[in-house]
Amino acid sequence: MSIVKLQRVTLCGMVNEKATVLDQLQCLGCLHLSPLRATSQTDGEAASERPEIAYRALRHLSDTPDKRLQVRSDPDFNMEAVVEKAEENRLALIAAQRRQEELETHIRLQIPWGDFIPPKPDELGGYKLWYYQVPSYQLTQIADDLIYQIVQRDDRFAYVVVINQNEPAPGLMPVPRSLVGHRSLSSLYHLLERNSQHIEELNFERISLTRWVFLISQHLARAEDQAALRHAVNISWEEGSLFAVQGWIAVYRLTEIRLFAERYRLALLIEEPETGDRPPTLLSNPAALSGGEDMARFFQTPDYRDWDPSRVLFFSFALFFAMIMADAGYALVLGLALLAGWRRLGRSQGGRRLRSLSVATLSMALGYGVLVGSYFGVSPAEDSVLAVLNHLDIHDFDLMITLSVVIGVLHLMLANGMKAAYHWGHYSAWVAVGWNGFLLGAVMLWLTKTGALSVILVNVSWIFIAVGLLLVIFYAGGDRSVHNAKDAMSRLLSGIYALTHATQAFGDVLSYLRLFALGLASSALAVTFNQLSSDVMQAMPGVGILLGLLILLLGHVLNLALAVMSGVVHGLRLNFIEFYNWGLSDEGYPFRAFKKKELLHE
Repeated sequence: MSIVKLQRVTLCGMVNEKATVLDQLQCLGCLHLSPLRATSQTDGEAASERPEIAYRALRHLSDTPDKRLQVRSDPDFNMEAVVEKAEENRLALIAAQRRQEELETHIRLQIPWGDFIPPKPDELGGYKLWYYQVPSYQLTQIADDLIYQIVQRDDRFAYVVVINQNEPAPGLMPVPRSLVGHRSLSSLYHLLERNSQHIEELNFERISLTRWVFLISQHLARAEDQAALRHAVNISWEEGSLFAVQGWIAVYRLTEIRLFAERYRLALLIEEPETGDRPPTLLSNPAALSGGEDMARFFQTPDYRDWDPSRVLFFSFALFFAMIMADAGYALVLGLALLAGWRRLGRSQGGRRLRSLSVATLSMALGYGVLVGSYFGVSPAEDSVLAVLNHLDIHDFDLMITLSVVIGVLHLMLANGMKAAYHWGHYSAWVAVGWNGFLLGAVMLWLTKTGALSVILVNVSWIFIAVGLLLVIFYAGGDRSVHNAKDAMSRLLSGIYALTHATQAFGDVLSYLRLFALGLASSALAVTFNQLSSDVMQAMPGVGILLGLLILLLGHVLNLALAVMSGVVHGLRLNFIEFYNWGLSDEGYPFRAFKKKELLHE
């Protein structure tokens, strides 16, 4: 598990060769670009590394219910022109649909008033019409000095038109006025019809454009490359006849960048990261274990100067998922589903990573299910081979609680141990060692039984606890320099304050009890559905068999879905909250190579 060492690279050349150099640098695909100048807010699409317009256009056309026959090849295909037309169609369609909703709303509000042409103010000598939808029982509350006319009635309301120069004051009418437009009902229907025809024309145009969906998909990689190239141009430095581009590169690819600089006659500067720099994080793991990298990036990419938790996440997630599912039969069902989708997952790099993680997880789930002796909630016969492999009783509360707590302590100690190893020489390393001493002493004290040896173990446990807490007190404020008594007191108080994390350690360890609790719940549900099915079959001969099988099928499908959801959610939670909190200090950002994606599809 390692974070690849990076170095800063700066390339400098002539402006007239800038386009060629950046294009070939993108083909090389080894640099994570760093901005040498700030980009403005008005750069828009040119400042983006992702062609958002192209993606929006593709989604717009792909969501069309009826598509035209796809054009598979066209030498004259103009990606930008088609995308521009699709974007214009999308925006026009959105505007027309909003207009349609507005017109329908106006019509719905105006229907009770009838079809008439509202007069203009100068036609009534400065008077205006004010419209009110008044409940029938409130008609008597209309002020007597108002001039009005009831133009329509229904079971609940009277539709009142008041003639006045100004809107009546709130106390003169019992209800707020209705928002009736200045158009007649017939003219609104006419506008609605024209707008509907416009929407139909836009939909025809959209359907016509769907014949380019395949080619747009094929050219998206090229569009992404062009957007990334524009972004690179935007963040590079240029002055007079010179330009410069800067980025981070893995040390094992330095030879490539040196050869590149020689080939294009560029000035090359290679520098080690300085203390104030924040290089991106490039994780490197074997292909079989690379699924852990996706989990690490999903929650928090580790800082460049921290350690890579990918492999720990890979195996600990598999273990936690197995303990929560706690059934070999369910693991076999998921294994069959994995085999069914094996080829499909193998078509992409992300799918292959997920596939390797799934293999490890389901293998561990199968093994743990055999250990607890649960096969769809059924225990193996006592004289069977499977019974010999049954070494854990999930209903033995003392055993399972102890196992969960020990796993939790070991997981947190591993986090602190890795933190101490990668930050050795810094104060935080000794703090991590101190917390490991506290955790080890506490769990030893909890596990110690009565007996002659227990006195020695208890004393050793207290020694671990005391030494661990002293290390925390002494080093937690270790970055504070001590020049006088006040500084010493401040450092001591910082160390004492750090001891409050002892309650957090206690709570984090107890969080691992969910491994036992959720596993027990999954097992209990499986047994319950089996018993319900059996009871129905016995109580209702004949049709009871069908109902019993239905209960059995639906019950186990539901329990399997709950077990998978719990395994994923809580398996990730124990890693990303409890483990990360003790093992990783700072958050980094991922290494993104400036490279041509189109080449990947050739």
